[in-house]
Amino acid sequence: MNAQVMQLLKTQLLVTAIYPALIALTAWGDILSALVGCLASLLPSTYFGIRMLKQADNNNAEQWLGFAYRADIGKWILAGIIFALAFTSGYRWDPIVLFAGYLLTQMSGMFLPIIQKGK
Repeated sequence: MNAQVMQLLKTQLLVTAIYPALIALTAWGDILSALVGCLASLLPSTYFGIRMLKQADNNNAEQWLGFAYRADIGKWILAGIIFALAFTSGYRWDPIVLFAGYLLTQMSGMFLPIIQKGK
């Protein structure tokens, strides 16, 4: 489990590095919007991963599932706080670039099995 969580976070970090750079090179939109969109997904995922790694050795399914639910709720609250802070900051965000960064980072975990299988 530890290796899977770390691989997921590495993949999301890679997307967080590549997407804003791609936006900067192509001038498709606001670089800060791209970065904040990616970070709005990466930071809560990191929180969730760290919380779950603490329970990796817990063999009680009921306790582990309850802990996973609480960590997931915390993850979504943290993402909501990041978006609330962003949208109340007064900065003129590019919403398409912002949410594309969020979704790309969030969905990068879906491609992790394909990446791992290719090794």
